[in-house]
Amino acid sequence: MAAATSDQPIKVLITGFGPFQALHPYQTNPSWILASLLSPTLSSSFPNIPIRLLIPSTPMPAAYHKILVSAPQLIAQNDPDIVIHIGLAGDRDYFAVELGAQKEGYHDVPDIDRRVFTRVENKKGFGKEVGELRSGVDLESVVRVWGQRLKGLDMPAKEQGKSTGAGEGGNVDVRLSDDVGNFVCGFIYYVSLLEMQKKKGTRDVVFLHVPMLESKEEIGVGVRVTEELIRAVVEVWWEGRR
Repeated sequence: MAAATSDQPIKVLITGFGPFQALHPYQTNPSWILASLLSPTLSSSFPNIPIRLLIPSTPMPAAYHKILVSAPQLIAQNDPDIVIHIGLAGDRDYFAVELGAQKEGYHDVPDIDRRVFTRVENKKGFGKEVGELRSGVDLESVVRVWGQRLKGLDMPAKEQGKSTGAGEGGNVDVRLSDDVGNFVCGFIYYVSLLEMQKKKGTRDVVFLHVPMLESKEEIGVGVRVTEELIRAVVEVWWEGRR
């Protein structure tokens, strides 16, 4: 199917992760909560075309081997114009889009299934693919537009006794990052960048890292931050096609 035109919605595939056991046993994952709360359709002033969000019914398992199968399947089934993956960075107090991901380095940290992606599996699965892939979207422009749209939006302060996550309140902090890591976040980013390059000839994939969001108020702000990121990505992506 051809990419979106002026009379077709722009299709954006959105995923979030389920629980994982990396450095901490996160039993709830705000990345999936945010994805699941998004409206199926977003409006956009530029381009004046509906944005159709394609959101799976279940979270992405935080498991290398399942990602290796599921991410390409989702791309094949949905034929998205853009892919946006959401993941948790529990040690951060800001939202960040990641520039790219590495091919190797997933042999150290066990996933939710207590497995790693070995060097042998990496060589077999990715062969002679390049060691790093970066998003084909102009993420510097995305972050600039994203930040402008969020001016005046405050993050609620953490409840007393909770020291991790979105911080002490104040204006929402959004950034460009080059540290997606060598766990499932980096893995799914690399897999999807590679798959979109093969299927579409472009790497129109973005990875959003979110802090630990726990309260209803934090989640509400997180949904707004995610919606504005989607709009910013679509706007910059569309402009780049003109």
